[in-house]
This record gives sequence, structure tokens and C-alpha cells, in this order.
Amino acid sequence: KQWYQRRVAITAGGHVDDVQSVKFFPSNKVLLTGGSDMSVKIWSVEDGSCPVTLTGHKRGITALGMIERGKEVVSSSLDGTIKLWVCGTQQCSTTISPQSGAVNHIEILDQSAVSSSSKLVMSVTETGLLAVHSLQDSKLISQFQHSSELTACTAVSQHLLVAGSASGDIITLDIRDCSKPISVQKRNNFAVTSLSSHEQRVWCGQNDGECYTISTSPDTTSDTTLLCDTTLCGGDCEAIFSVVAKSGIVSTSARDRIIRRYEV
Repeated sequence: KQWYQRRVAITAGGHVDDVQSVKFFPSNKVLLTGGSDMSVKIWSVEDGSCPVTLTGHKRGITALGMIERGKEVVSSSLDGTIKLWVCGTQQCSTTISPQSGAVNHIEILDQSAVSSSSKLVMSVTETGLLAVHSLQDSKLISQFQHSSELTACTAVSQHLLVAGSASGDIITLDIRDCSKPISVQKRNNFAVTSLSSHEQRVWCGQNDGECYTISTSPDTTSDTTLLCDTTLCGGDCEAIFSVVAKSGIVSTSARDRIIRRYEV
């Protein structure tokens, strides 16, 4: 099922260039945004005010993450850095530099089974590096080098990671040993633009407008041919910018400026 919500509740202006990433705080009353203007902003959804602007990146923001209930937030940038911000003080407490070109995407990892004292962030870069760092001390935990640019990533579980590439590859890895992937699969040669995991399934958005889901169980990751469980219709070849899967609802945004929601 697909439907559209056309009513605009509030319009807020503040970024002076394109908004590249948006996340709601757990309360759903506060919004986090990152833009090509190199800033990260925190907004009130109720009145549209922007009480916090975080600056320090030297190029545009590519992705955002949130620690626990939002006391700290994480941003990545085309400047090749990842920054951890303390919302209360509006200060950057940690800067991570993978030294591998622009950081295209990040994902905060639930690592209670790996390290109880450290919050981890996974990043993918334009040079094909997937890296996992500690946000506590910037220490490199694990890494994988792919042959082409990595454009998206998600965590399926505490150990299982999935990344997508500009050449259409979908790579499955185990964080305990990222030196060799569990599998490298592809549907076609179009770039993977977004990945979202929910209940052991990964939803993939591509530059050709395709949005589909794959299973990450061992029985379906042993071959190079990508087996798709479900494919969503409606994009009409317009590039998918973002996919979010949660509680039986999959939401996509695309180049045609339409946000689509599907019951799955």
C-alpha cells in the first residue's frame, strides 16, 4: 500500500544550501538536520525554532547519527571527518579522520556484545573504505577495503554489517573480521544510494529508482546473484535518495521530490 501526506504542518528556514540528512529525536518533537552549508542544526518541531547550530565541518554534511536519546549526535562530511557533538554544550568532543576521502555515510552501532565501554560508528568513503571506529577514543576497530566507492551502510545486528557501492555491489561483513566479506552480491550496475535494516532484512534503494529487500541469512548470502524478496513500485526510474524501514512501514524519498510510504 502506498499513500501521500500532502499537508504541510510547518516550514522552517535556516540552512542556506541543500539539506542532506534529517533525523527525528526519540521524542519526535525535535529534529536534527545536516546541510551542504556545513552546519548541523537542531529544531523544535512544535514551533520551527532552531536553538542549536553546530559548526566545524569544512565541507557539506553527508549523514547524521544519534547516541541513545540524543544527548550526543554524530555527523559525517565531505571533508573526510566524523564529529561527535555534545548537544548540551554545543561543542565537538571527538573528531575522527578515516584518511580515505569524503565520508559518504555513517551508522551508529549497538555494540554491547562487542565493547560495553565504547560507542562505535561505521563509516563508508569515496575511496571504498569501510571503517569502524570507537567514538570514545577514535580508535580503529575494524576495516574493509572495497574496489569501488562505498555509498551506503547499515547494521543488521551487533555483528552483521552491510554496505552498498557506486557500482551496485552489496557487501555483507562480520564486524569481528572485516578483512574478508561474507558475500558480495549485486542486482545491476546502478549505485546503491541507501540501505535500511529491519528484522534481519535489508531494504536497498538504487540510483535507477529500484527499491527492494534482501535477506541476510547464511542461506541467501553464499551466491553472487542477488535474490530479492520484495520490490517496491512507484519510483518510475527516479533515483532513490533515502530508504527507512521501521515497524512494517518503508518510507522512500526520491529525485522526483515525492516521499512514498509502503505497508509491507
